[in-house]
Amino acid sequence: MPSRTPPVVGLAVAHAVGIALSFTGASPLPALFVLLPASLLIPLSRRPIWTAALLLSWGAGVLAGAAAERAEARDCRRHLPDGWSGVVEGRPVARPGDAGIIPFRVEAGLPGDCRGTVRLLIPRGWDRPAGGEAIRIAIRWERRDGPGAARAEWVGLARATGASESRSGGDVTGRLLAFRGGLQERISRLWGARAPMVEALVLARREHLDRDLRQAFAVSGTAHLLAISGFHVGVVGALLLGLFRLGGASPRRAAAWAAGGCWLYVLGIGAPDAAVRAALLMTLLVGARVRGMPVVPVGALASAFLLLLLVDPGNLRSVGFQLSFAATGGLVLLRDPLSSRVDRIWRRLRGRPLLRGRKIQGPGEGLLRGGTDGLVAGLAATAPTLPVLAWHFDRMSLVGIVATLGLAPLVAAAIPGIGVALLLDAAVAPLALGAFLAGGVSLILGVVEWGVRVSAGLPGAAPWVARRSLLVGGTMGILVLVLLRRAFPGRIRHDVRTGVAAAWMAVSVIVAPLVSISGAGGRPLELHMVDVGQGDAFLLRLPSDRWIAVDAGPRSEAWDAGVERIVPRLRRVGARRLEALILTHPHGDHVGGAAGLVRAFPVRGILDPSLPLPSESWRAVLEAGWERGVWWWRAEPDLILEVDGVRFTLLHPDAEGLARTEVADWNELSLVILVEYGAASILLTGDAYADVEERIVERLPRELSVLKVGHHGSRTSTGEVLLEWTRPGVALIPVGRGNRFGHPHRSVLQRLDAAAVPVYRTDLDGSVRVRLFPDGEVRVEAEG
Repeated sequence: MPSRTPPVVGLAVAHAVGIALSFTGASPLPALFVLLPASLLIPLSRRPIWTAALLLSWGAGVLAGAAAERAEARDCRRHLPDGWSGVVEGRPVARPGDAGIIPFRVEAGLPGDCRGTVRLLIPRGWDRPAGGEAIRIAIRWERRDGPGAARAEWVGLARATGASESRSGGDVTGRLLAFRGGLQERISRLWGARAPMVEALVLARREHLDRDLRQAFAVSGTAHLLAISGFHVGVVGALLLGLFRLGGASPRRAAAWAAGGCWLYVLGIGAPDAAVRAALLMTLLVGARVRGMPVVPVGALASAFLLLLLVDPGNLRSVGFQLSFAATGGLVLLRDPLSSRVDRIWRRLRGRPLLRGRKIQGPGEGLLRGGTDGLVAGLAATAPTLPVLAWHFDRMSLVGIVATLGLAPLVAAAIPGIGVALLLDAAVAPLALGAFLAGGVSLILGVVEWGVRVSAGLPGAAPWVARRSLLVGGTMGILVLVLLRRAFPGRIRHDVRTGVAAAWMAVSVIVAPLVSISGAGGRPLELHMVDVGQGDAFLLRLPSDRWIAVDAGPRSEAWDAGVERIVPRLRRVGARRLEALILTHPHGDHVGGAAGLVRAFPVRGILDPSLPLPSESWRAVLEAGWERGVWWWRAEPDLILEVDGVRFTLLHPDAEGLARTEVADWNELSLVILVEYGAASILLTGDAYADVEERIVERLPRELSVLKVGHHGSRTSTGEVLLEWTRPGVALIPVGRGNRFGHPHRSVLQRLDAAAVPVYRTDLDGSVRVRLFPDGEVRVEAEG
């Protein structure tokens, strides 16, 4: 290893590789057996001690990762009995949101003295405790198995069965949560609708941030500006350092005080993981400076990386952890080389006539150089985060660097403004100085949100990237980089070699994935199960960004699912029109919101059984369609449509059913539709009964990707014949909380459990998004 690279870098990388190997699910024993023959090579290496240290670090990573996996599997929350009832004590980790589900830190009361964070559901209309408030509350534990239970805090739901009572006491962590809860209440009061973004920036809490805004941050390549990457701690540290230097402190003393101030800030907001990571990295850098040692940023970065993995190997899975070190590593490793190349360009351009014969000199030169320095820093920090964002969000942002350059100064200005506003509100609340300053900060945050949404909405801003393409492209790029830089050190000029390698990396990581997903090849088909209470509402996003709705939920005098849930969701995701609205049958819990949807949002056509039903909801749909000039398509037996590589097949009802004029139960004629996209498939059953399932089962694939459970989980549907034939990968149940029908029925849940089918329910998980790829891969994300 070159002498200029600190040894800790190699140790950190080896340890991380070992942990990652364990997280793949592979047994650690074969990996450890590799150490035996590898150890024989130690005496043959040029640096035997260094080689032995690398192997030991790698082996320690394998063991640490395996131990973390076993500890996660043994977590007591995974073994709480379903249906257990009792009284627990604890604190909400955050202020309650509109959904009524709160992350809740249990301190006592669970069986076996189990402790940890769980999801607490407070029924609508009940008084909700403040964030961090110590309470005692009666709960019933409802176990939840499935892909969403990969994290221990998501293995179940603690449903409140009695009102909460305040209590006193608590440990140090509890008091920190109480302090942070007070801050959240103050932020909510000062910033109102902007409070979720303020919480994300200064408290590292993102659960209240609008889901579509979070997605816009990811698509625009600016997610690292949120607290998820510790950006706020860096801004606080820089602000404190400047203040101490203005106060006359020496550089070393100012740096030490700034680091101490950052730790006070981190502890004061509840010590979130992202903030701890950033504060630790700053402390290592400051420690080296205070001791008079040469500051090697890459060594401090690797030390912080290794230390955090030693404390918790699970950090390696965290998106925030990866973004933190990717952005910081980019600044450390790429900024100087990029700056040196920019300096060479400036030396060549300086004094040359440009821009209508004018020369770049004087103030104009300084202005352009300053902008170039910012662009270099933005490029260095943003470029390494793009693969991380692409891996986790399936999109590669092509506007991230420019967006970061424009928005980072605004965020850096907002963070100290938020801090000063909170201090003024706490110190002199009657003067309303804090509220006045908060209004100014809100204007800045409004501009940030506008910039993020505009950047994310640009055509081609973030093309879809398949993980396989990303792996193949990245690996090929790295191999070519190593080949050019090592195999031909003297034959090719350094600048040419680096330029070719960088260009190949760009082609491999960006162009290759784009080629692989051109057309309908790799873009996912999305299925959104919208939480509309006791009713059905699904949205299909085709690979070409065209949208189709299946049912529209219920409507009452006080509430309309079409207007209040479906239309806002379509607008947030950028949909401009529904190509089709499919109504499975005329019952109000499926078509109630359709009239409001048709009136409030452009709909090209409606497909339904076209059977008359004397109900207000059905007549309202007919009238709305007539007013808006919507096409009306009658469902035909065995109808097959193919759009963007997605095939829709109408399996039920048959010609005899559609010809009936008198129907005692409209569920008998509910449309059943099979949606196929490559190797992926979805069965939308409406409210069809088990006898319908048995009649159509042989027309279904033997491995179904997603099953929409029939009739909201009623015992009359989702029979054993269907489950045995299709072996669904995921089951979706649209059902209202505490509905009077008792849906989903226990017998259906037992059948699904016996078939080992993961279940997602709107009453427990909120709206759910499923992404289906043509190779059969399925990814599920619940909003909770």
